[in-house]
Amino acid sequence: MSGQQIKDLQAENEALKKKLDFCIKWMKREIEDQIHKIAIRKVTKMTENWKEDFLKENQEQIIASRIQWFFWDILLLNSPNNTLEYLVNSEINFYNMQKTQNLDWFSVISSYNKILDAFIEHFIVNNFRKYAVKKWKTILRVNDPMEKALHMVINKKYILSIWRLYWLLKAIKNDEKLHPYWETFAEYLDKYRELKDILLSDEFFSIFAEVIESDVFWWKRHSWRIDFKETKSTRQLMTWDFQDKKSILYLLLESQSVLY
Repeated sequence: MSGQQIKDLQAENEALKKKLDFCIKWMKREIEDQIHKIAIRKVTKMTENWKEDFLKENQEQIIASRIQWFFWDILLLNSPNNTLEYLVNSEINFYNMQKTQNLDWFSVISSYNKILDAFIEHFIVNNFRKYAVKKWKTILRVNDPMEKALHMVINKKYILSIWRLYWLLKAIKNDEKLHPYWETFAEYLDKYRELKDILLSDEFFSIFAEVIESDVFWWKRHSWRIDFKETKSTRQLMTWDFQDKKSILYLLLESQSVLY
């Protein structure tokens, strides 16, 4: 390679670096603006005393920095619509609940539930539905509750609930005998190895199992029997207090930064 070619490559790399720096700065501003708008919209619905404390303590900026530092802008940009809003909403409500000693912890859990529902549809079910149709795996052949649910997911575009995903993954992980739709789901994961490696990894599955088996997304949520201890534990498993990246949301988002 000639000296001129090396200079040209160096110049090209420098230009690309400047473009990348610009994109990173743009993404950072974009995320900050979104968080600011969401926080202000949510805060205006709160009581005046609580709003005053929230703004005086600069909680808006603290929440924005916490989310950005932990997830990185590129990971948030890979997420489904409204993920950022639900994250901000959960943090505002978590702050509010601690500040006011309000016993309605449902608002925090509800945001996590909506994030997971969107993640499952966006990252898992959307491609699974296409795979099943392409493979002509659309006929209900077994009278089984999970088979019926998957039949509706594929043919009627129903959502795949969090706990049904858990039981699917558990059956595959334990190498159980699978019915046709279950088997199709296992075949689909074999095709998308990066996703399978995350979902069935001991790291992810153990914390996913813990939050599912706690029932905060099932009967406790519907019966309004969620206390502070359970809410704090769920927040840990979902985000690990925005400190440890071995959390449900981070691992799922990180897998998408590879896939996309």
